[in-house]
Amino acid sequence: MRRTFLPPRTAIQCIDDAIVLSRRHFWPLLRLALIPVLAYAAIVYASYSLRLSYGIRLLSGLVWYGLYGFVEAATVAGSWDVMHGRPVDAAAIWRRVFERFFTLLFANWIRIYLIFLGLVVLIAPGLYFLAIYFGVPAVIMVEELGVGASLKRSRSLAMGSMRGILLSIGVAWLIATIVAYFIPRILILAGIPFVSPLQVLFSFGWVVVIIPFRSALAARVYLEIRVRKEGYDLQRLMGSLPDGAAPAPAWDELRP
Repeated sequence: MRRTFLPPRTAIQCIDDAIVLSRRHFWPLLRLALIPVLAYAAIVYASYSLRLSYGIRLLSGLVWYGLYGFVEAATVAGSWDVMHGRPVDAAAIWRRVFERFFTLLFANWIRIYLIFLGLVVLIAPGLYFLAIYFGVPAVIMVEELGVGASLKRSRSLAMGSMRGILLSIGVAWLIATIVAYFIPRILILAGIPFVSPLQVLFSFGWVVVIIPFRSALAARVYLEIRVRKEGYDLQRLMGSLPDGAAPAPAWDELRP
């Protein structure tokens, strides 16, 4: 019988841990994402309020997915530091992000393109790409791999854990997407025009709320799979961190 490295029960536990972690460290994680997300909100509002062409809107989409790749990398790195007892140092994390600027940009574009293409053609391939490339931001930030190597590494980690990844990260992604889809439509039914600043405000608010949790979940699942699949030794990792770093907290300490 093939071993499951992230069984369903553990995947659900990862969701619980991510909720606790993101709630306790919401503002430090949110600060990592705030400026890029504000920039995107301005781009989206301008593209619709100024009635820009479809080509410009498509370009703004590429900009957003690039920005989101950086946001995800930064907040996953922040969650990773928090899980290992380190404070969230925004300046240090964003320096690491900019050092890997093109790696993060192209890896995220490839990942998003494959997920969306798979969802459009047939839903199952999109979910498959979502699962096997779940760890790309963490792999780039933690293991410092390049574009191709990070995609291969994420796929290697995901093998044997597909059900658990889809049950945790996949369900979180699905809920976030559904809510984001219905927010503007509900506001239109309430009489708020599509180009109204309120539309951007509510959509932006949802993104702000969900980013810390999704990043904490991605980091938590990545850690869980490495522990189970590779016997990942936290003490060895802590030995490689700068002097003065606190020991990793036990997961029981994260629970209310």
